[in-house]
Amino acid sequence: MDDQRLPRSIGKALMVLTALREGGTPMRLTELSVRTGIAKSTTHRMLCALTSAGLVARVGTHYQPARSASPKPRTHRDVLRLVAPFLGDLLVRTGMTAGLAVLDGAEVEFAHRVYGHRHVWGPCDDTGRSPAQLSAAGRLLVAHDETAARNLIRLAGLGPSEAAELGGDLIRIRQRGFAELTGPDGSTCLAVPLRLPKPPVVALVLEDAGNEADRARALLWLRRVADAAMREVCLAA
Repeated sequence: MDDQRLPRSIGKALMVLTALREGGTPMRLTELSVRTGIAKSTTHRMLCALTSAGLVARVGTHYQPARSASPKPRTHRDVLRLVAPFLGDLLVRTGMTAGLAVLDGAEVEFAHRVYGHRHVWGPCDDTGRSPAQLSAAGRLLVAHDETAARNLIRLAGLGPSEAAELGGDLIRIRQRGFAELTGPDGSTCLAVPLRLPKPPVVALVLEDAGNEADRARALLWLRRVADAAMREVCLAA
């Protein structure tokens, strides 16, 4: 980049940062482009540079000014308390059982749940836990954490073929951004990550998606509510 272009780029970056600070809430790329009058592709480059410099933070599809202090919710338990009320939103929107899940060794723990009328009860409803490899939430969280994946294979005692099958599924989960498992009764469990600024440690889950239309709608609301929940977490920091 030559000396003539550098000041202009800095000026545009400052315009984007100022718009974020004055907006008061996280904003999407398109909204920032319209607000600043800067082309969308250029706005995206400025956001990438500001994010790399630690001045802007990305939360799902939104951007906001980075905070200089460490976030207040320091543990996943703090995050769970902030996000738990959003489970009610999911239940109202989909009618399905909604939950928050975290990894604990080779198991996944369902820390909070709200139940829908169509819920199919199982052993994990009594214990609040399930083998991680047998749950959508567990596979989702392991897919984003290589250390957890290795520990799971070791702790669960998976053989070479089982480990290879699990590894292939984890790759697909990372590519799609969600996990899905279908039970023997035909019910479906869907999970998406809460995108914290590190490997996700909390999964947002919906259970009992009965058909393809319900599944598509459930996944849509899972992603929308996950974005809204993470904005809440960042605003509380």
